[in-house]
Amino acid sequence: MNPVNETGRTVIMRKAASLMGKALTGYAIGMAVVFCLQRWLIYPVHMIPADVIAEGTMTPGIKEVRVPTSDGETLRAYWKAPSPGAPVVVSFHGNAFVPQPLADRFSLPPWSDRGYGVLAIAYRGYPGSTGSPSEEGLLTDGRAALDWAAREAPASPVVIHGHSLGAAVAVAMATERPSLALVLEAPFASIPSLLWERMPFVPGFLTLDPFRSDERIGRVRTSRIMIVHGTSDPVIPHTQSERLVSVRPDAILRLLEGHDHASLLGAADQFLIKGIHSE
Repeated sequence: MNPVNETGRTVIMRKAASLMGKALTGYAIGMAVVFCLQRWLIYPVHMIPADVIAEGTMTPGIKEVRVPTSDGETLRAYWKAPSPGAPVVVSFHGNAFVPQPLADRFSLPPWSDRGYGVLAIAYRGYPGSTGSPSEEGLLTDGRAALDWAAREAPASPVVIHGHSLGAAVAVAMATERPSLALVLEAPFASIPSLLWERMPFVPGFLTLDPFRSDERIGRVRTSRIMIVHGTSDPVIPHTQSERLVSVRPDAILRLLEGHDHASLLGAADQFLIKGIHSE
């Protein structure tokens, strides 16, 4: 054995081990940062303009209300009463969205043609609401919204709606409360599965708020489950909706060609109303 070659191999191996150690250390530091900042990333309240409340909503009949939660928080919300006996949509927005556009949407045709009412809340920690967001907190907010709507319109059936992150809240609520229908737009199966598709280098077990809709949707208490997803969604791929349908085969999935994460909102309303009121 040539001692010179042996020495060269030893040096190379030591350098490789050193580089690997540095890479692993860097990765560990990066994951620690992601772990510490994950709620800042999942609930990007910092991205929502501070003056968003002042924009309000212009649709006649909608009023801004305050919804109290069981743990002492107060949620800003928008409410339009339904016609007698007509359904109420309780709507949950996405992680970087606000409730006003949803309140507007469900107060206009084709929803208003059937007398629908709507309650759209801002989660805790979002503009106009107190507290700090977390999975447990958002589910508490969802219960508060459903309780508030039931008090205001006790004779009205409820349609539970959610977009993106709000779809995870909606699924959880539909496992706990009876509803006329569950409507999901651009949902994900869970935060860990979404991370695996989008950022596979981030381990899912680090997730504090996993929002396991894939584990919950099988327990949803209505048979009317409608899912809408854009085929060009750059945020949540439509394969996430397909995962949910694989767990709940009676759910109806409508894929919208060319629509992205935001443009799909309202694009299939006629399809949704038909499904909600199907015999």
